[in-house]
Amino acid sequence: MEHFSNEFCQMQLYDQFVILTINENVNFTLDKASIIRDQLRKYYKSKDFLMISHRKHNINVTPDIYKQGQLSNMRGLAIVSDNSEERDKAIIEQQLYGRSFAFFNTLEDAKSWAEAYF
Repeated sequence: MEHFSNEFCQMQLYDQFVILTINENVNFTLDKASIIRDQLRKYYKSKDFLMISHRKHNINVTPDIYKQGQLSNMRGLAIVSDNSEERDKAIIEQQLYGRSFAFFNTLEDAKSWAEAYF
């Protein structure tokens, strides 16, 4: 496993999945997503992987992230939060994401999903 962090996020990169945690009150824009995509390309290259978005904090995700620049080898997305508002946002995000999409209350459940996926 490798770690990556910057001023707006932290990532834990595993063989088949990445756990992404965006810092509190971040407006998650296409520019920020491009930085993350670059790191994912370096780590996974063409290997298939899943993303787990651990929503510990209140963040704003712009719809452009789903409409532009998806990595073709990212096979699925899981949102993890125990906050009902995040679940409501995830329902909207799910409509923008055309691949496997799941929502979990705990990080352990999301990790189990990711480990069983491939």
